[in-house]
Amino acid sequence: MRYHHVGKPISALTKKTVLVEIISCLLVILFIYTGLNKMMDYTSFKFTLGRSPFIQHMNGFIAATLPAGELLIALALVIRRTRLIGLYASFFLMILFTGYIWIMLHYSYDLPCSCGGVLAALSWKDHLVFNSAFTTVAMIGVLLQSKIKRFSLVKGAPPH
Repeated sequence: MRYHHVGKPISALTKKTVLVEIISCLLVILFIYTGLNKMMDYTSFKFTLGRSPFIQHMNGFIAATLPAGELLIALALVIRRTRLIGLYASFFLMILFTGYIWIMLHYSYDLPCSCGGVLAALSWKDHLVFNSAFTTVAMIGVLLQSKIKRFSLVKGAPPH
């Protein structure tokens, strides 16, 4: 089925571009929300990280760098030239978060949650599903943006 806009068919490239924009917006919202939430409640965030049996020895480093990293990824997603890097970074970070939750669920006796706001209300299993969904979304974004960039380079158009 071909869609039309003011008498012109909407290309597959345009659909991919719109989908990448939506994916980027979702990830930007997620990382700004989580990054700012951690910064606003830094003491509690750092304390909870210190209770984690697997990362307690790195809680100071993680508490200092993770929120800033999330905000930098959000910025990379907003800027078109760095969007692909931001999508790769989002995918990598979501894999780390998802893996951490999976390990905690399977190997930890204590499950301290360092998430704040709305996300703190999720169970650990719900968190695993939520993070898995965002990992998949980020992966789709990487694949689509890579195709867009390749197409743009082949056609000689400026990359998106």
